[in-house]
Amino acid sequence: MERSPFLNNNKEVLFLVIMYFVGIVGHLIPSTRNLMITLTPFTLLLTGGVVTYKSFLPSDHKFLFWGITTYLITFLLEVIGVKTGLVFGGYNYGPALGFKVFEVPLIIGFNWVLVILGAISIGKSYSKNIILISLSTAVLSVMFDYFLEPVAINLGYWQWDQISVPLQNYLAWFLIAFIFSIVLLKIKPDFKPGVSKEYFLIQFTFFIILNLFMR
Repeated sequence: MERSPFLNNNKEVLFLVIMYFVGIVGHLIPSTRNLMITLTPFTLLLTGGVVTYKSFLPSDHKFLFWGITTYLITFLLEVIGVKTGLVFGGYNYGPALGFKVFEVPLIIGFNWVLVILGAISIGKSYSKNIILISLSTAVLSVMFDYFLEPVAINLGYWQWDQISVPLQNYLAWFLIAFIFSIVLLKIKPDFKPGVSKEYFLIQFTFFIILNLFMR
């Protein structure tokens, strides 16, 4: 009998759940919050590495090409955004997300790839239509960022030039996620999502809980 994808990935999913549960507790305890912030880029690299291992390494060159291209283009868009404010609005990154190139943390492009991939994987669970999947990917990505923003600002990941998050930011998220979703579904519609869907949901839950309880 063939094992279900969840059973095949249960060790990785359990690891991700434990990591983010520890992160929730650590962020909610004031005395350990600074440690959690310091560990943020390493945590993202480690947990994202697990997702990459389960998603990209077993796949062919088309899927890997999409991942690398998405990383490079989203990183470039972030650089343009920080320098000009034309993409997302005026903002700047703090030190919390680790080493930066052109004032943008290197981990940012990686997280873009994983967020979009996870949202696509969720959409593929409910539809086979490329446009519908891409639209759901865009909506889910915007929702993800909506709950991410207050936490990110509170923890010093980045700061906006204006008091509230600009609408331009959410429009950019929608378009970027929509476009890269269509590209992946065109070149590799049968890609194996690995644990990308679970990772998206775990991170989403993480930010919702911190929004509710972190002061």
